[in-house]
Amino acid sequence: MNHILVSQDLRSLLADGGIRALRPVRSAQIQPSSLDLRLGARAWPLLSSFLPGNSGVERKLGRLALDELRLDSDKPTLFQQNTVYLVEVEEVLELPGDVWGRANPKSSSGRLDVFVRLLTEHGHAFDMVPAGYRGRLYMEVTPQSFHVQVRQGDTLGQLRLARGRPRLDARALADVQENTPVIRWSDGRPGPVADEDAPGVQMSVDLHEGDGKGIVGYQARLHRPPIDLARRDYDPDRYWSPIRADPSGEGVVLEPEQFYIFATRERLCIPPGLCAELIPFDATKGELRTHYAGFIDSGFGWGPAGSDGARLVLEIRTRDVPFLLEHGQPLFRVELLANRADPDVLYGQDLASNYQMQGLKLAKQFAP
Repeated sequence: MNHILVSQDLRSLLADGGIRALRPVRSAQIQPSSLDLRLGARAWPLLSSFLPGNSGVERKLGRLALDELRLDSDKPTLFQQNTVYLVEVEEVLELPGDVWGRANPKSSSGRLDVFVRLLTEHGHAFDMVPAGYRGRLYMEVTPQSFHVQVRQGDTLGQLRLARGRPRLDARALADVQENTPVIRWSDGRPGPVADEDAPGVQMSVDLHEGDGKGIVGYQARLHRPPIDLARRDYDPDRYWSPIRADPSGEGVVLEPEQFYIFATRERLCIPPGLCAELIPFDATKGELRTHYAGFIDSGFGWGPAGSDGARLVLEIRTRDVPFLLEHGQPLFRVELLANRADPDVLYGQDLASNYQMQGLKLAKQFAP
């Protein structure tokens, strides 16, 4: 068995106690191929990030916690820019022995440059939940461009659960791309499969089309007021500097340690039987992180009557040195994962979505 568990499987785990919570899990948390995770009541600002390892979370907190905060579901708590916080997750796992998990930030967290990673009680790696794990989960939250205001129950990350190795191999991926393409280039051609050892489809940045009005990206402004994650009416111009298409085609120079929003040139159309994962930072493509939210649920960019698909938004943070970004430059690849079955809910159709059929788009906290 090599597959991702889908919405109906997640509900079965909730019914059987494989996923538990003090407050009932909301139906909106159950996505086609993933579960949204909620911030719990306790949070700790830290001296530094850490991995629990054999000593565990509680002992590391004794060394590194600067304070203990109580999050409230009604009153927001300020998380300061460039401070690392650890937050208890409301959901607790008692997984079957053959089920493991992997986590990533939600799209809105990534588009606000909030660095989110999941920890288990004795974890030796971020964002990984070992098979058969039983215990609490913790979320490391680090706002990087803006101060943010959070509440107990906010969903900043998501967890997908799997059995075996659900990634499509090179042959299966090539078959999908040939017969029912999931990833298409800007001219409509199917994206070719690259790298047989770790098969995926390369994706690149768009610096020409943008929003159709001349804007191809955004750079985060510094020293802005805090962003309340519950609001949806912030003025984009107060927090972002637009980047306009360059008629000369010379590209955009990204400044070190700055945060940018761009979009891909290619489009994705994820059918019910599949989901997808973006492969993380690759130093051979340049000293930059290209995305935070690395998982794509079933139904993204897809419609039963056919669809041209949706572009991915890139959350780019540069490192160390200035970097020239050029139109069509390949930055990362997408891998496809097999679902156990078609989910009984789909992204953007059965579930409301802020980013279905998106182009270049900021986080949902900003007014259109």
